[in-house]
Amino acid sequence: MMFDIMEKPFIIFWELTRACKLACKHCRAKAQRKRHPDELNFEEVKKVIGQITEFSKPYPLVVITGGDPLMREDVFDIVREGVSKGLRIAIAFSGTDLADESTLEELKRAGVARVAISIDGSEKVHDSFRGIKGTFRMSMDILENARNISLSTQINTTVTNHNIMHLHEIARIAIENEVTLWDVFFVVPTGRARMEYLPTSQQFEDILNWLYDLSMLKNLNVKSSAATHLRRIEIQRKKGIKYVSDFYFRLLDELKSLPEMKDGGKIIGHSKSIAMDGIKRMMGITDGRGMFFISHIGEVYPSGFLPINAGNIREMSLKEIYCKSEIFTQLKNPDLLKGKCGRCEFRKICGGSRARAYAMSGDYLAEEPRCIYQPEH
Repeated sequence: MMFDIMEKPFIIFWELTRACKLACKHCRAKAQRKRHPDELNFEEVKKVIGQITEFSKPYPLVVITGGDPLMREDVFDIVREGVSKGLRIAIAFSGTDLADESTLEELKRAGVARVAISIDGSEKVHDSFRGIKGTFRMSMDILENARNISLSTQINTTVTNHNIMHLHEIARIAIENEVTLWDVFFVVPTGRARMEYLPTSQQFEDILNWLYDLSMLKNLNVKSSAATHLRRIEIQRKKGIKYVSDFYFRLLDELKSLPEMKDGGKIIGHSKSIAMDGIKRMMGITDGRGMFFISHIGEVYPSGFLPINAGNIREMSLKEIYCKSEIFTQLKNPDLLKGKCGRCEFRKICGGSRARAYAMSGDYLAEEPRCIYQPEH
């Protein structure tokens, strides 16, 4: 609680480049094969790192992403620069031949705290999703190689209609590879992601309840992204409340196939909090509220999936943008939310996905379009 999210973010996502070898169906960035000529250069990157350290300690967590950040030859120097200034840095990328053993070793020497790998289903489903055959196998190799050098790993999964019946297979991979965290992102229709990729509101509710159950397995830490209503569900489940359909029970049956459930094992509570973690829940972190996104050309958005430019680091400081720009000021005030989100008793810890509200209505303060809950008041 040393983080006052009115004054500084808890987490920053930083797109170093939009260049990528893959052609993912849901790509927010509409990634290209070649780097953009106006990308921030290394000196400008150092300037950004300096601006991040202008926020008071403890500094925000920085997640380097893309495109594929490994497409930048200076990525190791960037990590070293950030770590030398006291930043905690994680890096997220997809499975390509760039992430070989020597790359992982160099990232660890540079000081990366964690690597996050995208996995979206079984081999066939994943490779179809990512647009290139062989990416699943390379992703699995990355997890194994990182574990061999004791580098913390995370699996990122995008939930769409293409893979909702394959989520248990990814959970199995997460358990068997002893990942630190499984981050389950619920698709936002922006970039290449189409509206028809979205599960229904009831399926959102069913999957989030299933993730709550899954979080009770002692060897799997689970987090949702762009679906902050898991925070509401956690509170309701502790009171014995859930709004689920038959689809939830179909998902629940799949838990029986997981390694943790062999020999008739039961779901049991564990010492970890549900992996969104208590601090982020209490602070109500969502798009523009406790987080922001820096693009490859220096534009600052509330999140990578809410692409409204609040300012550019080439013209303004990060602190000025986060504390004074109109969109950030509005998003940090949950009492400005409209529709049922504005009436909801959980608005200060949840607030819904502002990115999905904007993508589907054109208003980033509109109600979350994929939440079935009706507020009590």
